[in-house]
Amino acid sequence: MYARITHIRSLLYDKGIFKASEFDFPIINVGNLAVGGSGKTPHIEYLIRLLKDTFKLATLSRGYGRTTRGFREILSTDKASESGDEPLQLKQKFPSIAVFVGEDRVEAITKLLFLKPETEVVLLDDAYQHRAIKAGMNILLSEHSLIFTRDKSMPVGRLREYPSAAKRANMVIITKCPDSIDKQEKLSIKQEIKEFTSAPVLFSKINYGTLIPFSKTTEDKPTKANNIMVVSGIANPTPMLDYIKDKFMPTEMEHIAFRDHHRYSSKDIVSIIEKFNSFASQNKFIVISEKDALRLREITQGTPFMDLPVFILPIKISFLDNDKTVFNDNIISYVRENTENH
Repeated sequence: MYARITHIRSLLYDKGIFKASEFDFPIINVGNLAVGGSGKTPHIEYLIRLLKDTFKLATLSRGYGRTTRGFREILSTDKASESGDEPLQLKQKFPSIAVFVGEDRVEAITKLLFLKPETEVVLLDDAYQHRAIKAGMNILLSEHSLIFTRDKSMPVGRLREYPSAAKRANMVIITKCPDSIDKQEKLSIKQEIKEFTSAPVLFSKINYGTLIPFSKTTEDKPTKANNIMVVSGIANPTPMLDYIKDKFMPTEMEHIAFRDHHRYSSKDIVSIIEKFNSFASQNKFIVISEKDALRLREITQGTPFMDLPVFILPIKISFLDNDKTVFNDNIISYVRENTENH
């Protein structure tokens, strides 16, 4: 029913019965058809790195998990509960770019242009279903573990829209690909997707960086451990867990899982500390994601958690084979063409 309603609404936009707002500068939308994490934030970060030295950028997202409502500019000094974890992560990583949140994307773009008239490119985070704005470039992400062509509509599956909605995409990226993916599998996936869109299909994977100490009391970066505790409040922690297991080869690994964008409480922190202290080995540490670090920092200041060996696992994405060139060329070409006309 949800997918059917979304489909009917989308048809009304396609037929011009519902009007979409257009802007005369480049808008790049990164989204997906399914609920849950498909790697939108690291792909937004990739776009920022690609464009920030040449163009004046702003990002706009809804700001999931925040306690505030309405339009808001994100500052590096904000709390994750006020801004949402992902927008704050972007602002702290890239302080020179403008980061905004707002439920009404049309209103938000109008306001951000008033505040930042120098803006040349807007990156929309998770607005594939937000048809009220006509983005010039729609990038559709789909996880390798459950590609949209093989998924079903909610509540049976995870799809918010029918696979036919892929026709709106200018590029499709299969994300979180395993190292084992070969040419034949990629060709098979492309053939599946070709039934729904003629857009180029690219492939990306997650690259994990060096562990970063969560607090100043933790300095030594571990290489191996008897016990590792992973604390996560992200949509799909499986790739993270697999990487930690392969990289550090713990004798025992404990995973404390919370829902995506979980707002940690004092009770959660006490529970995590108690569980960690129950490990008999002294050769042990905790691993958290970048998003979780922002939310945990808000609640753990001045608590014993800050004295524990806690490390943040950063991630980036990279494209497979020649897909980096295809992606970069498409983006740069679109942005240059539309900023020159602006």
